[in-house]
Parts: sequence; structure tokens; C-alpha cells
Amino acid sequence: MNVGLKLRLKSGAWVQLADLCPKYHYPVFSTTTEDKGYRVVGFGSSFPVRAAKTDRAYFLTNRHVVDSCDPIIKECERFYAAMRLYAEQTSAGSDFEKRYRELLSIINLSTKKDLSTGERAIYQSTADAIWDTYEAYLSVKADPSRLLFQKYLAQVVVEPDIGYFLHAPGPVTQPALQAQLYKVARVESDPDLAVLAVPGATTTLMEFDPIPPSEGQEIQVIGYPTASEQIDVDASRYYSPTFNTGRISRVAPRILQVDAPITTGNSGGPVVSQRGKVLGVVAVRALSERGGELPNFGGAITLQSVQSFAPELFDKISSR
Repeated sequence: MNVGLKLRLKSGAWVQLADLCPKYHYPVFSTTTEDKGYRVVGFGSSFPVRAAKTDRAYFLTNRHVVDSCDPIIKECERFYAAMRLYAEQTSAGSDFEKRYRELLSIINLSTKKDLSTGERAIYQSTADAIWDTYEAYLSVKADPSRLLFQKYLAQVVVEPDIGYFLHAPGPVTQPALQAQLYKVARVESDPDLAVLAVPGATTTLMEFDPIPPSEGQEIQVIGYPTASEQIDVDASRYYSPTFNTGRISRVAPRILQVDAPITTGNSGGPVVSQRGKVLGVVAVRALSERGGELPNFGGAITLQSVQSFAPELFDKISSR
């Protein structure tokens, strides 16, 4: 599963991440009149499951997978709100709309090849000044009520277009399914889950296992870890899931602890029993005190939590 993002301003200009400013190493966003399509900004695993509704195909994944666009959207909003304020501050009492357009042109130097020394200097100083403006006036520390920030954000309006693309195993030339976000956890107490829906899709559906999981039970974790691409020279030509075998080491009401290898990209994939039935949804991998992965210490969201999250789809679903 890939998560793609397109950004556009209220003016109609398309936005793209172009650079990092020298001072803070914060993002710099340029504008263009050309729609260059979705940029992949997140990835993970997802799988189709049998649901009570049959109007479309439903896929399970994690909230943190579908929300991978959020940090970029927020940074883009900060950058252009700050640019708007900076234009007002440096317009010397004249037409600050003209000054704003001038700043857009200066920032667009970030995409120009072979900048002159003077062009590079004015671009870099302007990018730093915009983020200085954000830190001094619009940051949470400077503007805890967020009223000033919202004022200038409303003048630019960043419009995100998020696409969720599901790729079946096989050649990359196969067209992806473009999914819609059906439901995503927004309350902190909710499990790290999201449900995607694809109208009119025909795919083989996985089924929940009605037999409760048990400690010591042998399982497989299915997904698309990026680590597998490092050892497969043909990985760019096809999509192929990995099957990692392990056991359930602990059963809790909301989480299954598994010792099968789990790493980046496995998020949102299924944990399946030897019967080929779903026991949980991969959600988390443990980290050491220094932040390194502990790949044989992972967690999966239980079916009980899945059913509580979307009871209209899964509450009464059981395997045949």
C-alpha cells in the first residue's frame, strides 16, 4: 500500500516539497502551475477482509500508515502562513499582495538549476526569514491560541489531496486500486486502525479466525517490509509479500505479542493462523532504549479490537 499526496493553494498553484532551509533544516515548498501527480509519502501493508457489507471491498491497515501525509501537510501550512505574514511585514506599507507574489518567485528559485551566487543568497535568506517569522509569531510557543496562525493560514488555504493506492502481488505494471478512507481512529483510546474501501473491486477476501489465539501458537506475519527490497535486485519490478513465521508469545485483550520478524513496511499486514485465517493486524514493533528495532518483539491488534472499532462491518463476522 502506498499513500500519495498532492498539495494545492487556494490560488490554484500546485505545491511541492523542494528543499530544506539552511538555518533550521525545515521544509521549503515551491509552487508550479503544473499538476505533477501524487507523490508517495507513506507506505505499509493492507489486506482485504470479509465484512458484513458487500457493496465494496474493505481493507484493514493502520492509522499511522494512512496518516503519513499529516506531517507534510502541517509543515506546508506553517510555511505558507508564515510567508503570508512575512510579506505583510516586509511590504513597507505598499501592496503586500505584490510582495507575496515576489516571495513566491524567490522561493521558486529552489527548483532552478545552476543558481547564481546572488540568486542562491537571496533564496536561502528568504527561506530562513520565512521560518524565522513562523518561530517568532506563529508557532505554538508564540501564538498558543493559534488565532494569528489561523488568520494567515486562511489567506492561503492549503488544500491536500490524499490518495490510497493498493497494489496486488505481481508486476508493477498492474494498475493499482485507488481506495477511499472509510474509517480511521481519531480518539486516542481507539486502536491504531483504519479501514479503506474500494467500490466495485473483486478480490479474494481473508477471513477472521473464530478460534481464539493462544500463547505458543504458530503464526505467520504477511506484509511488505522494505528490508526485503535490499536483498532482491528485482524488487522494483513487482510487488511480492513476505511470509515471516513465528509464535504468539502473549495474548492480551487488545494486543497480541508475536516473535515473528516485524520491521518497517509490515504495519497494517495480517497475522494469520496455520489455517490461513486472520488473528490480528500488525501495528507496532518494539524499540530498544536507543531507538533501534527489536524485530522479534512485535504487536498486533486483536480481532476483538477490530470488531469494536468497526462493529457495523465486523461485529458478527466469523469464518465459514
